[in-house]
Amino acid sequence: MAYLLGSVIDLFLMFGVIDHVHSCALWNPATREVRLLHLPPPMINDRPVFGLGVDLLTNDYKVVCYLCENSAAVYSCSRDSWRIFKHRIPFFTGVKQTFGTAYSNGVYYWLLRGHHSYYTVLLFDFGSEMFEGIEGPHIHTYVFGLMLVDDSIAILSLNDLNMSDYAIWVMIQPGVWSKLVTFQCFPFIKSCYDSSLILATRTSRLISYNVRTNKLKDLAFQRSGLGNHAKASGCGVFYYNESLVTIKQRDDGELDH
Repeated sequence: MAYLLGSVIDLFLMFGVIDHVHSCALWNPATREVRLLHLPPPMINDRPVFGLGVDLLTNDYKVVCYLCENSAAVYSCSRDSWRIFKHRIPFFTGVKQTFGTAYSNGVYYWLLRGHHSYYTVLLFDFGSEMFEGIEGPHIHTYVFGLMLVDDSIAILSLNDLNMSDYAIWVMIQPGVWSKLVTFQCFPFIKSCYDSSLILATRTSRLISYNVRTNKLKDLAFQRSGLGNHAKASGCGVFYYNESLVTIKQRDDGELDH
């Protein structure tokens, strides 16, 4: 499985194509446990958009899959089953990649781009298992995607005229956005955590940059290929909290409609 989504608290969601079929699995690096999630039809026949999170009321890890034909599915670790349901949210067009994870307080977020640089934030609440759309900022620049700044949803954008000028927009309440900070940055942005961006220099060294304090910190890690685009080099960076949580599984799991 070539793609990682996460981490959310202490788990990763892996996604890939095995024997010409889309597959996904949960992975805990601390326990080295991998749990294959058998995608229900029609998820195995199309490339779904995934989200990983926790139902805070039940402490249940869940995975959401979104498809274009007004259908989605939610996997519950405690039930070890999928629930397929219909929704009225438009299909994902122009989904922007997230940095690290776009999960916060039981909700997963995606950034959608429409016409004339109009952005919408789509969220999925793992407690109510419902989608909701929120108006995004009207930004007429290139947008990398969503990130978290002190547990707040934020958007990282780049000035098209000056490719080293960045800005971060924070959602202060649903549909209301404020520009938090602007800064200049030359290294390659790989990930983020809290208020810091994880950057890779041209010499493939990792550094962190705190957007609030404007301070740099050398993370004392170097690997060939980090100084390139993540997709081109195959190298990504994730912020991860180690945990010994067990991914429980039943033998009698079945599809839950």
